[in-house]
This record gives sequence, C-alpha cells and structure tokens, in this order.
Amino acid sequence: MSFEMNKIAGAILAAMIVAFVSGIIASNLVNPTPLKKNAYEVAAAPEATSANQQAPAGLQPIEPLLASASVQSGESHTSVCKACHTFNKGEPNKIGPNLYGIVGAPIAEDRNGFAFSDALKAKGKGQKWTVDNLNDWIDDPQHFASGTKMTFAGDPKAKDRADIIAYLNSLSDHPQPLPTAVPESAKPAAAASASGGQSNASPSPPSIDKLLASANVDTGKAHTAVCQACHTFNKGGPNKIGPNLYGVVGSAIAEGRNGFAFSDALKAKGKGQTWTFENLDEWLTNPQHFASGTKMTFAGDAKAQDRADIIAYLNSLSDHPQPLPKAQPSSK
Repeated sequence: MSFEMNKIAGAILAAMIVAFVSGIIASNLVNPTPLKKNAYEVAAAPEATSANQQAPAGLQPIEPLLASASVQSGESHTSVCKACHTFNKGEPNKIGPNLYGIVGAPIAEDRNGFAFSDALKAKGKGQKWTVDNLNDWIDDPQHFASGTKMTFAGDPKAKDRADIIAYLNSLSDHPQPLPTAVPESAKPAAAASASGGQSNASPSPPSIDKLLASANVDTGKAHTAVCQACHTFNKGGPNKIGPNLYGVVGSAIAEGRNGFAFSDALKAKGKGQTWTFENLDEWLTNPQHFASGTKMTFAGDAKAQDRADIIAYLNSLSDHPQPLPKAQPSSK
C-alpha cells in the first residue's frame, strides 16, 4: 500500500514540475506589450470647475413681490416652522430663536441669549435682517451662511418668501414700511409722462363711488370673514387685536372705539379726518401705504370691487348708515 501511495505522490510532483517549467518557457516565447491606454474608454463625469461651484444667479428682487404680499398666506407658510420657533412677543426660544420683531433686527445677536452658530455670527456681523437678507436666508440658509445650524432646506418660491417676510414684518411693535404697488390710477399718467404726454394706456379704473353704487353687502360680509380673527363687527362687541368696527364709516380716524390703543402712525395720519369712503378705500388697498408704521397686519386687497363690497358692508353696520352713491341712469 505504501508503494502505491509513493507512486501517486511522485506522479503529482512530476506534473507540478512539468507545469512550472512549461510556464517559464511560455513566458520567454511570448512577451506581450502593455497597452498604453484602455481599448475602450469609459466616460467619466467632468470635474466641477470653479464656475460650476459658484452660486446660482442672483435671486429675483423681492421688493415688487412684497407690494402684493399676503400676511395671511405668510402665516400659513410658517406653520411648519413652529416646531422650532415661537412667534409671539415674549415667548421663549426653542430649537431656534423667537422671531417676534425679527425684521430690521441685527443678525445673530440677542434674541434673549440664543446660541447662534459661528457661521451665522460671522456672516451677519454688522448687518441686519433686511428684507433682502431675509429673502436670501429663506431661499437657502446654507448658501446664506454655510455651516449654520438651521436645518430648513429653503423655499425656492419667491412669492412664498415675500408672503413670509410680510408676515414676519407684521410681528413687531413697529413694523417696517414695505414697498407699495403703484396705484392703478397712477399708471396711465406715468405712461403718458414717459411717452411725452401721449398715453396709450387703458382708461382709469372706476372710482370707488361708481363701484359702491353696485356694491354687494353680502359679498362684502363674506370678504371680511378673515378679519374676524382680529376684529368684532356687532354693536357693543369688544375690541380684540384690532378695534370693534361697528359704526366705523364716517367716524373719526384713530379715535374712540372704546379706548382702543391706536398706533401713533395712524393717529398722526388721521388727525382731523374721518373714515370717508375714499379713506377706507385707500386703507383697504394698503394700510402701510395709508399710514406707514401702523400696527395693522393686513397686507391689503388689490381688487377694487372687493373693497367696494367691504365698505358697503361696513357702512351697513351702523345705527345711521351713510347714503351710498347711486348708479347713474343709462343715457341710451
């Protein structure tokens, strides 16, 4: 048995020797030349250049959008922010700082001792939260201050950002004056001036008196549904964030209203005046334009017919409603 095992082991050893010797001979007979480059090139993504690494083109200017921004829409957009921030005056900081009075405030300072990131403190040194800085921040916090602790990815919609900024601006003892839209009635005149007095613009929109002649009280009441969060409308109703509005048409501006604390801005603007149809129309169009610095958070209603309907409804809330203009009979 041992002899047979020796024969097998010898055969295996002999085979290994033959294979080894054959490899040496083959390598001397065939001497391949290495390829200088791959026979098939695999396309790779180009490396990012400095141009590719730059930020996208500048943001759309926010001022024109702020002229028509909606405070109510802005408040709605910030509902997701309440997990990290508080918005009311005097409320504590959370994961992020309290945001009351943020517009116009220094960047990354105070906020009741909030621990801001070094990145935001470095970026904001000597700066304030202007509407432009807020626009850049809300669009992309990490682009504004790379390394900030802010986890919000940003809002790419410029209109949303304008609404949010308008809402944040309303959260203040002294709101900043926001840009205002050019009144419709002024546009034809501006166009005529630019063309040397020759205006091709459409005729001016109807005056508030003409619109009041066909105004709908019920429609106006429906438009004021959102106002009920801040105002009462029934006779004897209490003041809330804003004053009770029963009998407001024809009353003195920023006076009475059961001792309501009107802003200095509105008291100065309205001194010696009453809430005429024209004053109410201008106020409802843009409160900040009517009395810059007013505490009123409503951004305004750009639709003239809506304003006429609201004024007609407010006029109905009175022991002695004012006579509304009547429609002129057709000349046909």
